[in-house]
Amino acid sequence: MTTGPNHGAFAVKYLAQFLLREGYSEAQIFEGTGVGPDILTRDHPVLPFREIAQFFENASHLTQNDILGHQRGQKRDFRKAGLISYVGMSSPTIRDALGNMIRYMRVFSDAVELDPSELQRTGKLVWRYVVPHDVNRRQFVEFGASGLIHDLRLAANRDFSPRCVSFRHARRTNLDAFESFFKSEVRFADAENAVHFAPKDLDLPLLTADNDLHLVLQDHCEMVLRDKSRNVPSLILDVERAIAAHLTVGRATHVHVASSLGMSARTLSRRLAEEGTSFKAALNSLRASLAKSYLKDSDLTLAEISYLLGYSQSGAFNDAFRRWTGKTPGQFRSH
Repeated sequence: MTTGPNHGAFAVKYLAQFLLREGYSEAQIFEGTGVGPDILTRDHPVLPFREIAQFFENASHLTQNDILGHQRGQKRDFRKAGLISYVGMSSPTIRDALGNMIRYMRVFSDAVELDPSELQRTGKLVWRYVVPHDVNRRQFVEFGASGLIHDLRLAANRDFSPRCVSFRHARRTNLDAFESFFKSEVRFADAENAVHFAPKDLDLPLLTADNDLHLVLQDHCEMVLRDKSRNVPSLILDVERAIAAHLTVGRATHVHVASSLGMSARTLSRRLAEEGTSFKAALNSLRASLAKSYLKDSDLTLAEISYLLGYSQSGAFNDAFRRWTGKTPGQFRSH
């Protein structure tokens, strides 16, 4: 039985797809990793961090590529990570994006902690993993570091360079590949995992900034954080996260959410019943919470809110909101 903190596993899914395109079989890719081929069909997979790290290490051995994680980080599409990526990339500047990632990392992961204590003063972002020391995570750490700089360079449309990048793990080979990509000093076997940003680069504007979307996503992230601070069973949090990811595309159905979590609709119903709830209750609870937040803290129109909640018509949203609160959306907003 695998235990330990969970982490968003979009990177595992897309690394597996890459390996399949390279001609490796599913047996070669998944054997001994703790991860199954079902991840290829899951929309927003979450796995124990130990399994994610092991998958990256196995992929490195399979391909005989000692810098596979570093290279794949330079090719990743961080939008696939979902909420944490959008709230970061819709921010006004690199400084704001990092601040949002620091605050809302728990939306995406229970395994990674971002330390903000020195970012504003010195430009240093430190991160650490809340996992046992025996979890070999070198490839994944390198994937995350190169991916972060790749994403920020794209969002800012600037090929900026950190002042320094440091890793806790040791490395003796292919050091030039890291210095070539980061265009700065790269230290291994250091005291901490860290990226040292130049202060001027932190204030670079992001071309992907979207203030209206940013405010809505911040509200959503705050709601998820509040939920995670409660002693709520992880299954319910996973269901809520999957529902939220599919609301606006009209796919937040019982069957589709169950599939995205790697189980049948019947199994999901049974497991939710064991927690004293149901899919319909989880869906309505999430919609009601989001609706109240949108009405209270944004200037979104009722039609826009209806769309964000997955309703095809505003009338259906109005009727549902009255059932939840005893008020119309307009009455709620005006008080």
